[in-house]
Amino acid sequence: MSGARRAGGALLVGALVAGAGGLGWWAGRATLVSEAPPEQSVAAEPVWAEASEGSVGRSLNYSTTLRQPSLPVAFNGLAGVVTAVHPGEVTAGDPLYAVGDTTVRAVKLGTPMWRDLARGVRGDDVAALQALLKKLGHLEGGGDGVFGARTEAAVKAWQKKEGRAQTGTVARGELVAFERLPVTVSLGKDIAVGRVLAGGEEAVLAPTGAREFVLVLTDDQARQVPAEAAVDITFEDQTWPAAIAGSRQDENGQTMFDLVGADGGEVCADACAALPLDAQVTLRSQVVVVPRVSGVTVPVAAVRTAPDGSTTVMTEAGEVRVEVQGSGQGLAVVEGIDVGTRVLLGQSAPTEAAPSDAPDEEG
Repeated sequence: MSGARRAGGALLVGALVAGAGGLGWWAGRATLVSEAPPEQSVAAEPVWAEASEGSVGRSLNYSTTLRQPSLPVAFNGLAGVVTAVHPGEVTAGDPLYAVGDTTVRAVKLGTPMWRDLARGVRGDDVAALQALLKKLGHLEGGGDGVFGARTEAAVKAWQKKEGRAQTGTVARGELVAFERLPVTVSLGKDIAVGRVLAGGEEAVLAPTGAREFVLVLTDDQARQVPAEAAVDITFEDQTWPAAIAGSRQDENGQTMFDLVGADGGEVCADACAALPLDAQVTLRSQVVVVPRVSGVTVPVAAVRTAPDGSTTVMTEAGEVRVEVQGSGQGLAVVEGIDVGTRVLLGQSAPTEAAPSDAPDEEG
């Protein structure tokens, strides 16, 4: 009997201990839950930027090629063996080539040298000869366009210095006229040292004044150039606006953009005389992909567009309507606010931290 009573007492004590442990666990959990702070959402800090004076736009730096086709400007008028050739840039008085002991030289004249020059002849061709004789140091004073005794004596002095017969006359073919000098010339295929000339051969070729402005780009470069892009071409201290008139592929698969003046005329307009008379000239160029606009600039992230197309920025004083004049490089030029105005980036308005929506737990 006493053994049964002792066993029952032991079971009762165990049950009480277990119950106390369970109550302790529940109380501890309730206490931990009730003491934990509720979850909170932290709002991002608003980011502000200050409007400033600036400009936007995008240009690409390339080179424009000026091509000036060369055509014959003189045919050979001398018979004999070619003894020297002088292609390249020439100015008044410079040699072009030589046949035997006679050197063919350049003179500045708007019309071809079409006759022999001898005593008694008058004209602009005589004046060109006199200018040459003066440059070579054989004639003093100015030229009057009259081939008189003074000019004849100067011609003989020139011929003597060159070791030629002193005839006092200049035969047709000894001088080649160019409307503009200096000029870069090439020589005909028959004008080569050792070749025998009979007369009439194509002798001197030079740019004729026809000009072609071409922008030559690779495929990757061409894809960056819109058809409506403007091109600013610079030569020395002059800049000429140009437009793209069309495009084509060259024999190497590159894209060639043909350029004209902004008004549809020639690129160099009335300043073409300043260009060198080379067969090909490389000119610095800027392709204006996005026209440059200056004014009050703000980050593009500050500009908001409404469904009706209107644009606004959020300032410290509230939302302000603005007109976007241009954008690029992450900036926008706007009208409607002043330099120094602070604008909000990326949000409609500053916001406070949102309240937590986590359920409260009772202890």
